This record gives sequence, structure tokens and C-alpha cells, in this order.
Amino acid sequence: MEAQRAGPRPLVALCAPFVLLGLALRLAFLWAARDAQLVADEGFYAYAGLSWHVFGFYSDSYRYLWPPGFPWLLKGCLAAFGEDGLFAARCIGVLASVSTGLSVMLIALRLFGARAARLAGLGWALYLPLIGFSHSLWTEATFSALFAPALLLVLAALQDEQRRARRVACAAVLFAGALYLKESPLYLAPLIALLLAGVAQRREAPARLAARLEPASLWLLVLAVLILPWTLRNADVYGRFVPLGASLGENAYRGLNANYTNFDLALAAQKVRAGDPTAGRPRAFFSDPAGAAAWTRADELPNTIDRQAAGLERGLGFAAEHPGWFLRSRVKKLADLFAPVSFFLRHLGLEAYGPQSALTRPALRRPLALFSVALPLLLLPLAWLGLLSLRERPALSLCACVLSYFVLTAALVAMSRFRVPMLPLLIPLAAGALARGPRDSLRALSRPRRIAACAGWALLVFLWWVDLPETLALFSLAWKP
Repeated sequence: MEAQRAGPRPLVALCAPFVLLGLALRLAFLWAARDAQLVADEGFYAYAGLSWHVFGFYSDSYRYLWPPGFPWLLKGCLAAFGEDGLFAARCIGVLASVSTGLSVMLIALRLFGARAARLAGLGWALYLPLIGFSHSLWTEATFSALFAPALLLVLAALQDEQRRARRVACAAVLFAGALYLKESPLYLAPLIALLLAGVAQRREAPARLAARLEPASLWLLVLAVLILPWTLRNADVYGRFVPLGASLGENAYRGLNANYTNFDLALAAQKVRAGDPTAGRPRAFFSDPAGAAAWTRADELPNTIDRQAAGLERGLGFAAEHPGWFLRSRVKKLADLFAPVSFFLRHLGLEAYGPQSALTRPALRRPLALFSVALPLLLLPLAWLGLLSLRERPALSLCACVLSYFVLTAALVAMSRFRVPMLPLLIPLAAGALARGPRDSLRALSRPRRIAACAGWALLVFLWWVDLPETLALFSLAWKP
């Protein structure tokens, strides 16, 4: 394969221009957004890091038990740089994003070749919804810096036997590091183990079982060893064995309840509705459970883990009592996942970048808002075409497994932020379709795959229509004079 034949020098020549372009753009946005406000969970992360620094222990945020990785990073930045610690953390996010860019290009190289790798590098460098996370205090930039190379190494281990054990072990270390920042991919780990267990299917029968189990067991063993310490810490503090973090109960409160919420749009829609009572209102058919009363959190329980368990139980009970609403509202969650909005667009609309920032000037803000909406509209259809264009079974299996996993998890509660773990694969897939040409890529598909491509595009258009009122409301805030 082309990725295996390429030496260090060709890879440097291939990747360096796009990595430097992406880094330069992210540094420019970091400087322009240096006085940005802390919005929603950014403030909670900052408080968690500050309290850990001041009081010497890590406490939960009451609504969630977050993994300790990002608060620990903020604690270290505050200890080292004092009041400039938060800006230092943003700088780390920008520098860490280089890892994501390199991984995106190398994944595209393995899947489709050098031309696709260049297009993937350009796509990563210019993708504004991802740039927006690099200078924020969300976990996405540092999470992706570990998660993307983990996917790259798993793909390499699936494709060839060379240095497979080393690749699997390194992938597990990176994956565990990503879990310490966001626990959402936790249940993806056993699915990847199943993929790794199938890599030796062409071996002779006596050696087949051992060859299959070796990479999968190594993957699970390394993950277990690295996750166990914090699991034991949670057992000591809360009396419950919880790996890394717990958030299902609060997510059920948001996603399996009568009070519909999408944090891409909620804050901005409030501002729009202050002038127009109908602006930004979601389509009631997909979000309203016909006057059913919302259930409340289990605030009477003192243990955070128990509150999460009770919240999940109440949410599942509410869904069972309203099966029709449950099915309709899952369509809304998918629409929220794939809507062409982003936290970057939300920050523009909310004027979160500060009055002195160049990003608030209409001459720059309007083109950026338009570009940030156009990019997902291009990326998602092309990525679907690229996925259907894959012929190699290991690559197709990994991409389908990872993308399906995050789509299914977003069926509980969704927003554009939850697309970020999919971008290390979506960008290379879209680049592959572009490298060959969308028309040629479509013609090269078998008839069933062409039908699947058209059906997927029709579904995307439908989901965009479902979220169109809120999308237009958010865009109007960013477009205002």
C-alpha cells in the first residue's frame, strides 16, 4: 500500500505544508479570540481546574462526573502560569491540533492515496467548526489529538501485520488518554477489539484462534491497566465502580424528557426570541411530547453516581410511556447531530469573542459565518460517498463501526459538538471522494451502493430541513450588522 511504501521524507514533504497552514490559521484565531468569554461548560471546566489547584482534590460538577484529564490539564496550567493559565491551555489546544491534522492526512493516505491526503490536509486546515474548538476551553482539541492517531494506528494494525502488536499497544495508550478527556468512546473499545480479533481470518486453522485473540486481548489489556487506577479512585470516593466518568443520567435528562434542549441553538434562540416569539422554534412534531410533564432530576440523592443512575432510569421510563414521541424525537436528535451549525457559529452569534476581537467585525464575521455553515453541507454528503467507495474490508469495517457508534450515541442527546470524534474519518472520506471526483466516484459504485448513496443524501436533506428553523435563527444572529 502507498502508505506503507512511503518513507519519512516523502511523508514530511506531503504533510508539512498543510500542517503549517492549519497551525498558522489556528494561531491567528487564537490571537483574535484571546479575550473570548467562557460559555456554558467552559466555565465548569475552568472552575474544576481552579478548585483542584486551590483545594488539592478533584470534585465532580454535581450534574456530571467528568473524567479528570482536562481539569488536570487546567490545574497544571494555572499552577504554572497563574492568571494566564487559561490562555496557556488554549495554546496547548492549538498545538495539540497538529496531531489531529497529521492523523487525518495519514488516514486519507492509507484509504485513498496521496492526492486524497493533500485534500484531507487542506480540509482539516480550513475546517472552521474544528478550528473553533482549538482556541476554546472545551475538551475537543486535546481529545482529538489523542483519538485521531489512535484510529490511525488501529487502521494500520487492521491493514497489515507489520509491527501489529506495537501499533495496537500504542493505539490503546492513546485511546485511554482520550478517554481520560471524554468518556464517550468507552463502549467503542470492545467493538474495536472485535475488529482486531478478525484480522487473522486467512491464517491456517491451528494458528487462527491465537492470532485473532492476540491483538484484541493486547488492546483490552492495555486499556484496562490504564483505566483501572481512576476506576478504583471513583470506588474509593463514591463507593461505586465507575470507569472514568458518569454522565448518562444528565444526558437522559436532556434527551429523554419533555424539555427539548440543543445547546448549539438554545442560547442563541433565546436572544432571537427576545425580538420575535416564533424565531428559532423547533418543529413541534419532532420535539413536543404532546403536553406530557417533564420529569425532574433525582436531586434528593447525595451520591453523584446514584443520581446519574436514577436519571437514566427515569429517562427510560419516560420514553417507554411515550413511544411515539420517542421515535419522533430520535429523528430530531439525528437532525441536531448533522445540522450545518457549530459552536464556532454560536460564538459568533452570541458575540462571545469580545468587542475588541476582529472576529466581531461584520466584514469578517459574515464571511466566516457563511463559510462555517457551507463546510458541513459539503463535508457530510462527500464523506458518505467516500464511505461507500471503500473496497478494502478492514478499512470499511473500522469506518462504519466508528461512525455508527457515534451516530447511535447521539440518538440520546445530540449537538454539532458530537460530530467532532467523527471528523478524523469524515474528512479523509470526503477527501477520497473529491480526489477521484464525485461524479466518477458515484459511477464507480455498484448499483446497490449508488442507491444507498442517493438514499443517504435524501436523508441528509430531510434532517437539514428538520433543523432549518433553528439553523436560520442562529445564522441570523451571526449575520446581523
